[in-house]
Amino acid sequence: MQLILWAAIVVISVALDQISKYIVVLKLKPVGTADFINGILGFSYVENTGAAFGMMKGFRWVFIVLSTVAIIAIGIYLVKCRKKVPPLLGISLAMIVGGGIGNQIDRIANGFVVDFLEFQFMDFAVFNIADCFVTVGAFLVLIDILFVNRNLFSDGRDSGEGKDKKSAGNPADKAS
Repeated sequence: MQLILWAAIVVISVALDQISKYIVVLKLKPVGTADFINGILGFSYVENTGAAFGMMKGFRWVFIVLSTVAIIAIGIYLVKCRKKVPPLLGISLAMIVGGGIGNQIDRIANGFVVDFLEFQFMDFAVFNIADCFVTVGAFLVLIDILFVNRNLFSDGRDSGEGKDKKSAGNPADKAS
């Protein structure tokens, strides 16, 4: 059941990203910019040859290879470990995969990624829906690891595993 949910998240995120980019190319590319919420959020058509938020322009093939490896690795992890993957972590990784695929489609098909969302109230890079999925997914992975499933990567050495349960918490046993 988890695999179906994760696959749905990937499909929905790719669809939202690609549909939004299609509309942007059709409607926004000819005009360049448009206000959405004046002074807060606007649309600006940008052909980004770099990574997320316009970083490292000109490394297209590096991004294609690294993104492909990351997408495949996360996909294999989700499939092979599906019974052990905590719910929030699975959802987060599916968001990252969906966003990665959305931008990967652009990089391979066009040689650039279409970015169009722009915060007007601060100096910030223009970005797209796929970037949002990757960023929110990465943030949720951190939340999951730091707060929800703090022992996710623990090997059990400091958790009391392997000790006699009666003596594990008895201060008198530690004194002897």
